[in-house]
Amino acid sequence: MARQRHNAKHQKPSHANTQRARHRTYREQKSWIRNTQYVPSLSVLFRFLALVRVSGALLSPIQDCDEVYNYWEPLHFLQFGAGKQTWEYSPQYSLRSYAYLHIYDVLIRSMHLVIGFRTKTQVFYALRVCLALMSALCEAVFVRSVAQHVDRRMANYVWLGVFGMAGMFHAAHAVLPTSFAMCLCMLGSAAAMAPPVSDVKRHMRNRAVPAIGAFALAVCAGWPYAGLVAVPFVLEEMLVKGSGASTRNWRAQRLAMLVVVGVGATAIVLGAMAVVDSWYYGRPVVAAWNQVAYNVLGQHNGSSTLYGTESWYFYLKNGLLNANIVMILALCALPMWILYYVALKQTSRTTASVAGERAMRQLLDGHFLLLFRLLPFYLVLVVFSLQAHKEERFLSIVYPHLSFCASAALSMASPLRAWVCAQLGRRSRGGQSRAGFLVLAGAACVGMLRMTALVKYYGAPVRAFMELPTSNITGLLPLGPSIKGLRTEQPLHNDLDRVVCMGGAWYWFPSSYWLPRGYHLQFVRELGGVDGHLPGDFVPAKASGSVQKSTSVERPDFNARNEWEPSHAIELSQCDYAVDIEYPMREEPVLAHSSEWQQVGMCHSVLDPANTSVLARMVYVPHVLAWMAGQRQEWGQMCVYERRNPIA
Repeated sequence: MARQRHNAKHQKPSHANTQRARHRTYREQKSWIRNTQYVPSLSVLFRFLALVRVSGALLSPIQDCDEVYNYWEPLHFLQFGAGKQTWEYSPQYSLRSYAYLHIYDVLIRSMHLVIGFRTKTQVFYALRVCLALMSALCEAVFVRSVAQHVDRRMANYVWLGVFGMAGMFHAAHAVLPTSFAMCLCMLGSAAAMAPPVSDVKRHMRNRAVPAIGAFALAVCAGWPYAGLVAVPFVLEEMLVKGSGASTRNWRAQRLAMLVVVGVGATAIVLGAMAVVDSWYYGRPVVAAWNQVAYNVLGQHNGSSTLYGTESWYFYLKNGLLNANIVMILALCALPMWILYYVALKQTSRTTASVAGERAMRQLLDGHFLLLFRLLPFYLVLVVFSLQAHKEERFLSIVYPHLSFCASAALSMASPLRAWVCAQLGRRSRGGQSRAGFLVLAGAACVGMLRMTALVKYYGAPVRAFMELPTSNITGLLPLGPSIKGLRTEQPLHNDLDRVVCMGGAWYWFPSSYWLPRGYHLQFVRELGGVDGHLPGDFVPAKASGSVQKSTSVERPDFNARNEWEPSHAIELSQCDYAVDIEYPMREEPVLAHSSEWQQVGMCHSVLDPANTSVLARMVYVPHVLAWMAGQRQEWGQMCVYERRNPIA
């Protein structure tokens, strides 16, 4: 009996067993499309995602100096009449949009009407928190659309992926066109998740018009290159008829709809942007076109490569840093889609019943639609990887799509494993859903370590600038009317003038919102590391008479070739305060050993990435554990210095 049981256990599976395994595969495929897994409501998703987004807004340092000098500083100028000006805002180039900044300006002034800001740091954090909440809402809408139109399990994977993604931690609240476009692309893609239908009115109302409007706003008001995200949507519109009554000229109707709605939305948004920008620059301007003309067509003898080039695999490395396991899963999604398509085709050939054939056709149609939802991430990744100039923020427009691709890979893993087991005559085991959640939970833990590293290792600039002596100017900020101004003191204007200087650490400047009222930033070469075309200063609104007169004046001290401009730096002797980072492993500190300068407050530690081990700078590793694991960590000190004999 024991030998018979042993033979029965190890005998070759029969043809009937193989057929049953294939039917089990089909049932698993069907449950992948239609399952009843719980997905949090829009309200619950928003509140849950808002926790990590608001935390990032309050804790995360600014990751890119372009965010400071190209967006925070001009916004500061619009509100307070002073700030640093980059060459992109010079009227002869006009690559940046003041209309885009006005979105944030109106938001801040609306909050000031109710809150009544007293310090500029309050404005800084209020705007960041507001943007974080908007991003959380867009993410919740995106996830709910995935649950409604694609798959409920995938929707849970998506929100888990973005929740623990370090890239979203600092991109969600950034005052950058890429982050603005990311949120709008989420809304556009959420509308595009709905499958096409033949009924033109229903199709336009539920899918086409919301998607086209969101994509047009992302491209025209945000970032022109975000149009890549909309390409798969346009292809799907022209290739997939959808369900409903047969219509002979459905493709012509779709094309006419895309042209009319797309051109109309673009004209409205671009026209409004052009009116505002032309007023500020003092001449007709379409900033989005000027940006493309400079970066792509080489206008003004310039090129984006003047500001650095990276290898083709830059975004792969960056994706692994900001999304870790989620990035790996996302890269597997398209190969798995192809393999899954092969599995569906082979299974459909062995299906004998009419009902089974109909179900398989539905599965194939749904799987084909999934391809158009995967393509935005791959299209952006490939196109941007082919460009010589690369920056971390460029990939952020598809961070939610990256998580969607990872969720698709996890969802396809279970039926693919069942299909492979059926081909080998083996029985497939369950538990894939639990494994998927465990994988994403692990990815979230690694992401949390990366988020902690950003705060711990690179949060010194904000803390250092808080060491500057606060001015004795009190009252509400001059940001327009406020309810608090009706019953408290009116805003007091500022006549103080103090110069804060930076050298090689100029790209660590957290923006003029961290300077006390009456302080402004200048650059000095004596502290080293200052080269290229540094930002200049806007002509103060008080000197010119108005903000518009300052923004419309053409000046010869700006160039589009990243060449040094001497007038954008001053002598160290002209500074009242200086902020510098001193790395003991690199060079001797200049100010610490000078008899003319004295330290103000405490110095704050910042990681020295050039002399720190790779792992110890990628994720947060406590100092003791880093020492025990042989991971070297070296630190610098960011300090504020004050001149001993103040300038008269």
